[in-house]
Amino acid sequence: MFKEKLATTLNKNKNIFIPVLFFILIFLIYGKTMSGDFVFDDRYIVNSNQTFQLENFVNVVTSPYWNTESGLYRPITLVSYAVNYSVFGTKPWSFHFVNLIFYSWTCYLIFLFIKKLTQKELLAFLSALIFLVLPIHSEAVANIIGRAEILALFFSLLFLLEIIKEKPKTFLAGLWLLLALGSKENATIIIPLGLILFLQKNTGLKYKDWLSISWGAFIYFGSRLQVLGWSYFSNLETSIVENPLKFESVIPRTATSFKILTIYLQKTFWPFNLCSDYSYNQIPALKNFADIWALAGLIIFTMFVVSIFIFWHRKPIISFSAAIFVFGFLITSNIPFTTGTIAGERLIYYPSLGLAIITAYVLTLLIKKLPSLWPKIIVGILTTLLIIFYAWQSHARSLDWLTEKSLFTSAAKCAPNSVLSRSNYGAMFYQVGDLKNAEKELVAAEKIYNGYPKGLNNLGLVYWKKGEKEKAQEYFLKAINFAFPYPGAYENLALMALENGDIKEARKWLTLFYGGNKIAAEDYIKNLISKNNSL
Repeated sequence: MFKEKLATTLNKNKNIFIPVLFFILIFLIYGKTMSGDFVFDDRYIVNSNQTFQLENFVNVVTSPYWNTESGLYRPITLVSYAVNYSVFGTKPWSFHFVNLIFYSWTCYLIFLFIKKLTQKELLAFLSALIFLVLPIHSEAVANIIGRAEILALFFSLLFLLEIIKEKPKTFLAGLWLLLALGSKENATIIIPLGLILFLQKNTGLKYKDWLSISWGAFIYFGSRLQVLGWSYFSNLETSIVENPLKFESVIPRTATSFKILTIYLQKTFWPFNLCSDYSYNQIPALKNFADIWALAGLIIFTMFVVSIFIFWHRKPIISFSAAIFVFGFLITSNIPFTTGTIAGERLIYYPSLGLAIITAYVLTLLIKKLPSLWPKIIVGILTTLLIIFYAWQSHARSLDWLTEKSLFTSAAKCAPNSVLSRSNYGAMFYQVGDLKNAEKELVAAEKIYNGYPKGLNNLGLVYWKKGEKEKAQEYFLKAINFAFPYPGAYENLALMALENGDIKEARKWLTLFYGGNKIAAEDYIKNLISKNNSL
């Protein structure tokens, strides 16, 4: 009787201990991020876009994530930002705090899911722990807009946990499906993942239940079509700077994508030189599969695909984990269709779950199969040291995301060939009044690629500040001479015209700045003149 009570007590405490442990570990690793600021894209999505307030709920759920041409529709992520904003205003710490909370919950859900699926507690715990400490996750966790990644996996796990129950609640499963899809597009992979679990007889679902679940997908895709139309498949706005692979044919695009796969794997397990920027020209497009890393990536990917079928019956958890990686990588790989970016460490967040489970499985198998105690102890010690090392690397990398200065400085070091990094680095120098270094970096960016409108505009600002007005105007004009011109350059040209007393010229540029709205242009001029007169 006593033994039974003791076992029950220990089990209850264990259920509390694990989520508390994950919570503490995550805050030890990433807690410093709450002292950070909004950086880079955070400013547009969270801080600058006042439409995403909870009182404008209808507008939130019917708005594209960036713009209509982005092809991105993530209403659940936007709602989470709106709740943050409504409760705390534009206080960055609250946005970071919510990221950490959802990350800790996600890790606990991983534990619960693997435990339920395999009945192996050590495997479940180690899978979740390895996933928790992976340094490559720092971009998703430490960067506020990384919340889309976190929420997508969080709700995906709730969906998977629901369908593997003996008596799943189909309405609830449909709800988790809706919330996952509404967090980020890559969550669509839970549909084939759910089918794999079903076919492996790891769910309590019947064929007819899938119709009851699918309401969540119908609502999401119907809403997406209403908001975006078919833009994701036809008119996706992506420049060569963000994704040069969009402008390549199938073979170069595929070869480069498989090379990127090897970069992801290397930085997952050997987390050095982590970087926030892989844009043009950091990863030059390959011509074919003659590159050894492209070939290696293809072989590795094929091995994962084959593993899905080889281990289907023998080791279903390996089969399922391989599927997570395959589908997770494929949807953001630029192979079946191009996306908004060539590569990003945040993109490996979802598929890395498969890698974490497989790694944990190998380690637990080693511990189980080793013949004597001391080898088991050695494996345990090495695993512990690896986890500590990963945790420390995650913490160190998270510090790069505290401010735009720290982020752009780190990006300039790890991505010296990137026009985006060099341009952002130059803009940082401009903001602090260091015109010499600002010009140096922005000129370097132009040499890498002279078709980045924002960088050209920033160089124009530097010359304007230096008093070289003709040169400044030249670069502002360059910045608008593209299919997707930089809007700020129109405003700068207008301000230069007003500075010269040419109201007619200013009106022309401001009308273009406001998309043809002459009234808005006139109001801008009147307000500026009134402000100057009052000084």
